[in-house]
Amino acid sequence: MATEVGRSPLDTDGLCLLSLDGGGVRGLSSLLILKDIMTQLNSAREDSEVLKPCDVFDLIGGTSTGGLIAIMLGRLEMGVDECILAYTELMESVFSEKINKVPVDWSGKIVSQYDSKRLKKAIESVITRVGLLPTDLMNDGKPRRCKTFVCTTSKDTFQVTRLRSYPVSKETALSVTICEAALATSAATRFFDSVSIGNHQFVDGAFGANNPIEEVEEEAADVWCTTSRALKPLVKCLVSVGTGNAAQVPMDDNMLKFLSKTLVKMAIKPESTERHFMARWSNEVKGKRYFRFNVKQGLEQVHMTDFEKQSVIESATYAYLHHSSEKVRVRDCILNLSQKEGKTNIDLETSIREHGARAAHHKILQALNLPDNPFHHREPACWVVPFERNPRYVDRQVVEKLKCRLFAKNQAEKIAIFGLGGIGKTQVALELAYQTRELYPDCAIFWLPAVDMESLQQAYQRVADQLGITLGDTREDVKRLVKDHLSRPSTGRWLLIFDNADEIDMWTDSQISTTGGLKDYLPMSNQGAIVFTTRSNKVAQYLAATDVIEIAEMDELKATLVLRNSLISKELLHDTESTRKLLSRLTFLPLAIVQAASFINENRLTLANYVDLLDGQEQSAISLLSEDFEDKGRYKSIRNPVATTWLTSFEQIRQQSRLATDYLCFISCIKEKDILISLLPPASNIEQQKAIGLLSSYSFVRQRFEDSRLDMHRLVHLATRNWLQSVNLLRKCQLDVLLGLDMRFPDTDNSNRAQVRASIPHALQILHRTITEDPHPARVCLLHKVARCQIIEGRAKEAERLYSESIEIAETLYGPNSYYVFTGTYGLVDSYFGQGKMKKTVKLSEEIAERQKILHGPDSIETMHALWRLSRIYRITSNDDKARELCRKVIPYFLRTLGPGSMVMLDEIVSQASSYLFDPKLLVASELSLQSLHMNRTVFGSEDGRTLRAMCDMGIIYLKRWRLKEAEALFTEAFETKKRIFGGEHPTTIMLMGWLSVTLRCQGRRKEAIALRTECLRCSVKVYGLDHDITEIHYSYLESWTKFRSFHSCIDLLPHARRAKMIFYHRSTYTKVKKYGLYYVLRQPRNDPLLLEIVEVVRGMSISRQALSDTVTQVEG
Repeated sequence: MATEVGRSPLDTDGLCLLSLDGGGVRGLSSLLILKDIMTQLNSAREDSEVLKPCDVFDLIGGTSTGGLIAIMLGRLEMGVDECILAYTELMESVFSEKINKVPVDWSGKIVSQYDSKRLKKAIESVITRVGLLPTDLMNDGKPRRCKTFVCTTSKDTFQVTRLRSYPVSKETALSVTICEAALATSAATRFFDSVSIGNHQFVDGAFGANNPIEEVEEEAADVWCTTSRALKPLVKCLVSVGTGNAAQVPMDDNMLKFLSKTLVKMAIKPESTERHFMARWSNEVKGKRYFRFNVKQGLEQVHMTDFEKQSVIESATYAYLHHSSEKVRVRDCILNLSQKEGKTNIDLETSIREHGARAAHHKILQALNLPDNPFHHREPACWVVPFERNPRYVDRQVVEKLKCRLFAKNQAEKIAIFGLGGIGKTQVALELAYQTRELYPDCAIFWLPAVDMESLQQAYQRVADQLGITLGDTREDVKRLVKDHLSRPSTGRWLLIFDNADEIDMWTDSQISTTGGLKDYLPMSNQGAIVFTTRSNKVAQYLAATDVIEIAEMDELKATLVLRNSLISKELLHDTESTRKLLSRLTFLPLAIVQAASFINENRLTLANYVDLLDGQEQSAISLLSEDFEDKGRYKSIRNPVATTWLTSFEQIRQQSRLATDYLCFISCIKEKDILISLLPPASNIEQQKAIGLLSSYSFVRQRFEDSRLDMHRLVHLATRNWLQSVNLLRKCQLDVLLGLDMRFPDTDNSNRAQVRASIPHALQILHRTITEDPHPARVCLLHKVARCQIIEGRAKEAERLYSESIEIAETLYGPNSYYVFTGTYGLVDSYFGQGKMKKTVKLSEEIAERQKILHGPDSIETMHALWRLSRIYRITSNDDKARELCRKVIPYFLRTLGPGSMVMLDEIVSQASSYLFDPKLLVASELSLQSLHMNRTVFGSEDGRTLRAMCDMGIIYLKRWRLKEAEALFTEAFETKKRIFGGEHPTTIMLMGWLSVTLRCQGRRKEAIALRTECLRCSVKVYGLDHDITEIHYSYLESWTKFRSFHSCIDLLPHARRAKMIFYHRSTYTKVKKYGLYYVLRQPRNDPLLLEIVEVVRGMSISRQALSDTVTQVEG
């Protein structure tokens, strides 16, 4: 029986075209119609990936403001919602102000009524919003999800010109930027100035093609059926979207009005174009392959500049879409588009023609095989192919080239496919086998693996069995018998596929001494064809002479399709940045992509995780590079000539510049990207620039223009390490880098935050590389610096690991009671606190204080410093009595020994004030906190951690005193500052967000408070985990604010009721309240002598930033 021919390529891969009319602000109507179509289309699909118009349509064309939309949807690849927002903002910006009310000047020359510079600025804003530059070319040579063109009109010839995002054969295209194309298509006469591009001047395309449907038709024919011009059989779905019918107005008798208005409307009227086109495409309309959507009523009085009538446009469009007849047409359009499986190839016409031929063959064979046909007893054609058809195969046009050569001449065809291992040669040959079977059902097809002689001999035996060849003598060669059989004309049509024909010795005399090489066993017949797949171009030319097809590297679009077809979780591809990184790392190699997808599926990873693993497997990458860069590698660039060039270049650099060599070695030991020049070994500016210039001349490093940082090529980075290892210098270089980074690691203050963040990955890298080395003092210091940075950045868990390692090394080098051990232990306390491990925080702080007391005595600076830190921990954990008790010991000591201007004293003032948050002495503490906040803000600035901590404490005091607006102002300032510097998921940011939500809740702003607390909960889950105490606290708050309330709990909604309850609750927790009752609550608080003393000292302080800085340095030293 004949095989099934399958679905027509028209149904699955036919052309989907989109045409967009011009119409000024009414273009919003087009976008709303498109939004309805895309929303329903995505809802109808089972795939979770949300499609954009550029994913569905093969070609998008537009004119005037429709051209603007076409660029946004096609070239900028925006979603419809994103496009609507950008389009409405652009229209309002451009049409909000007229610069000329009369369209002509006194000399009769036409002048623009609107500002063309404002239009250009608005377009540039849209382009930059999506991450591109206005100077980027419309056609930059890169593959796109869809082809895009816009219509513009030459001012000189009045001919319509198409500006494209893609090349067209046999036509010289005008090189234009995205911004120039957008301006040219929308430069409507009377409204904007004409646009100059090179020596040409353009006005908008509406004069020649306000409805560009005929331009879309002609353009599609230029691309997909250049010779035949028969476009209709190739079109699966053609969608034309208008901007609403214009009002029917009589012709003006006034000459000025006739020239400026009536004549323009006659020139751009799209309805006549629509009628003529629908008459020609009437069969496609009936076949539900052409759809025209255009609002019939409601937009007649909306002028193209009436941006303020957005609500009118929306209402008329929604009414149009909800009409029963339009609902049916939209549904038919979606049903058509939903069957589209992939982008349309250039050779669609050939595919449809071949499918028609297969269908005709199939019908004939079905008729021949009917039971009453006396000739239906013929045996089916032989089929020896060991693999099933690959349902994930992505067409690369190679199969079409092969099919065009098969059986094209009256002689035996020999064709070789060669390419890098893993490039997809076997899959191409497999698809060829199945398509040949469909195209020629009478063709016998045999697959022979040429990996080695044994497997090939077994394959020949299977072929002989299928052909009915019997071996009368065991000494007979099966290969010779198969050759003789296939060479007979009576055998009929056949196809031989030799897969993996990589060893040339198998095809020459050296492998088969008695009868010659395998080439002598190839059959010859004008009804046969032989296809070889090989990694060797030498083998390909030996076997097929000039009939050689090289499989080129996949482009990004097709590689993405391979990845998509191989992944179980398609939504992973939403991370487009990681998708591009992964494909780039794998050099778009199909086999590597499939293997990566298999690993991701099995381990449930994200694409970013896999990229990290791929980047982290240095040893395997170095091993790959060390294999003399042969083709065994899966990276296209790793070849022997490259390795030779690099090794030679290393030696040349070594001879020319010692500093450049040092830089090369230094960079190879840290991360290859984002390298600060300040981290490199010091040298004069001239010598430094010469060394970097030398490395750049060999393309080993690239210096960024925007921030002067260095990036090294990843493979050069690995090859350099491999080279250092081969000459036994890698270990020495890594130790030198460890010392250098310790010396040159930037200070952790606000002014150096960008440099610190850039230095952390490099420091972590060298710490990781030297982890097996003997203990070294520089390692301890660098661990402390990096761990401190991790604490500041909110990565407390990473800091815990670093501090733990530093303590272990410091104990080995200096003993358990050394300064470095205590520094690491203090840092470990901070890391515990940052993770919310309060029990560990308190316990370790108490142990430190006890050890310092034993080592240095109760009145030493070391002991007081430990007690000061312990008092802060007690205060944070709400153990205020113990905190104040320690403060009574520490503060007089610090006032006496360090003075009021020391950093430690300022921190202690904040801590002391905070310990009175729930105390009757709140009024005095408020004054002290306010003074402390002022000092910290003056000395350290508003973004310093001390200032933010004082700000938070003052906010809490205001909250407890029910000064809610002042509390909100402080919490908001601190929260916004922290969020801007460290991000929304920093622990301190989350804490400030929580306090701000409480403040809003106390003001009765329930919705805002719940929204903020919900965000707190989300961030907390991400930072701490689902079962952490801090996460549970946020959840309990959220639950209490949102759950069903009793009558008494509803009373708490009243701000004054909550205030009274809060005051009584906090005061009722004191011991004396239980003894004296309400009488104690109403008593005036007694003044604390120590607190009053501190207040008086602070009042008399006058500290400059420089003076405090010197004091801090002295204290820390």
